[in-house]
This record gives sequence, structure tokens and C-alpha cells, in this order.
Amino acid sequence: MGIDGGGTSTRVLLVDGEGRRLGEGQSGSGNLHDVGASQLQVHVDEAWRGAWAAAGTEPRAADSVFCAMASVGTPGNRETVRDLVARVGVGAPGAVEVDIDLVGALAGGLGGGDGIVLIAGTGSSCFGRDGSGRTFQSGGWGSLLDDVGSATWLGTGAMIAAIRAFDGRGPGTSLEGSVMETLGLGHMRELLPVIDSGTGVRARRARLARLVTGAAEEGDEVARRLLKEGAAALAECVEAVHGRLEFRGEAVEVALTGGLGEHVPAYRELVHRAVERRIPGARCVRARASNLVGAALEALQRLPGDPGPAARARLLGAD
Repeated sequence: MGIDGGGTSTRVLLVDGEGRRLGEGQSGSGNLHDVGASQLQVHVDEAWRGAWAAAGTEPRAADSVFCAMASVGTPGNRETVRDLVARVGVGAPGAVEVDIDLVGALAGGLGGGDGIVLIAGTGSSCFGRDGSGRTFQSGGWGSLLDDVGSATWLGTGAMIAAIRAFDGRGPGTSLEGSVMETLGLGHMRELLPVIDSGTGVRARRARLARLVTGAAEEGDEVARRLLKEGAAALAECVEAVHGRLEFRGEAVEVALTGGLGEHVPAYRELVHRAVERRIPGARCVRARASNLVGAALEALQRLPGDPGPAARARLLGAD
């Protein structure tokens, strides 16, 4: 069983030992930092039961579970997630492994091969593995300090552009009106209490990213500049990972994944061009499979005995 926990959702994919997909379930945010251990356990339970329901079978512990989760950069956080997953009954403690979401993203994005994966979703981060097995991560420090080029970063940029236009400190932009309309503001001064209180603050900011991509399509120069700056910042993360690892032989593959990376073609193209300018030998590719499939692939490969290339190909090929 693969579990993909990101800022937007917790997704669970159940597969058999031959790589056949049996069922998928989904629930709320899978970010431990955002929702806390108790709520994350609820979301894991809902998604886990949903996967078994889709398979038409009563829930039971899986033989191998890999959790690719946001906000588990420390051993303590990984242990917290491992314990709550075991309490739900997803798998026995010895059968559950937890690692950062980037591990699943790399496995899915490059089909289990070496290279670099760049996540641009609610948050952002970059991760690579070279032929010697060495890994390195750049970014992923959260929305307060980092998450460059992500939906949260773009949404925050939309609000900054809006208030600067309102104040007369920045150029006029359609984002001023669209931010007010989307958030239901009667006056721009209502922005701060609306966007900075209650739960789900980061998700609310991330949802404003669509205002930036939409305004850019309509020719808004402020929005276009935000997208270019976001793409450049993401490419900088890739360059940092590339510089710490040793890729020999063929050009290193870089897979872009996450909601923005996968579903906004104009932004994806900007990021690809920015990466290839910084790393002439890079070859930007569409992710072969999703982060969720990557997590399931990691679980499959941890089954006792080698499941074999046919099982891995079957799991990856279904995308």
C-alpha cells in the first residue's frame, strides 16, 4: 500500500504483489505540520478505508506500506506518522516505512530511476538521487520561510501585488480586483484578518494561485512576472541538487510534478526553460507516474522477495 500525504490531500493506493491496482482512497490534508497527528490519523483512516472499499474488500493490514509524506523531515516526525498509521491498522509496525514525500515523487516521476524530481504543488521542494545512491534535497522549508514557486508562494504573491497596487506602491494589476472578489472583501483592509486567521491558512493562500495563472493568460504583466520569478526560483533548487550529486553519462532527467507542475502547461514550460538554462545537460520530462504510484512502487519493492520487473512495469504502465 502506498500513501501520499501532501498539503491538499491524503491518498492511498492498494496494489497486489503483481503490481495490479486494486483500489484508491482519498481524504483531507496529509501534512503533519498543518493538521497535527490526531487529524492526520483521521485522514489516513478515511483514505485507507476508501481504498479497500474501492477494492470491494474488508480492510486489513497490508504486507508492505510506504508513506511518502510532507513535513516528516525529522526522525521524530517519521516515527509519529509510523505509529499513527499502525494504530489505524494500515499495516503492522514492522511493515510500515515513512519518508519524505519527495521519495515517492522521484519513484513515480522517473519510474524508479535516478535523476531529479521537482515538486510544485501547494508547497515546493526538489530531490535527487545519483547512480551511487546518494541523495540530496533542496527547498521544502515551508511557506513561512520558503516554498518558492509553489501555489502558496504564488497566492501570497497575488495578495502582495494587490495591496501594493491598492497603496499606490506598485503597478496596477487585475489581481487587486480578483483577490478582493475571491475572498469576498468589501475593502482591501479586510484582507489580513480574512487570510491570516483560523485553520487552513496555507490552503487558502494556495487557492489564490489560480488568480495569478489566469491573469497571466490574459496578459497581466504583474502576474506574468510572478510566474517567471517562481520558475526561476524552482530552477535554482534543481541547480542546487544537481551541484551536490554526481550524474555521469546521459543527461540527467528532471521530472516536474505537483498540481502546478502537472496541470498548468504554461507554468510547466516556464520552469522547464528555466531549468535547462541553468543546467544545459538537463532533460526535463513529464512525470511518468504520480507521487501516489511512486509510493506504491516503493511499497511493492519492499515486499519479501523481488516482485520482479513485470510487476513494477504493470504498476507504472497503468498511468
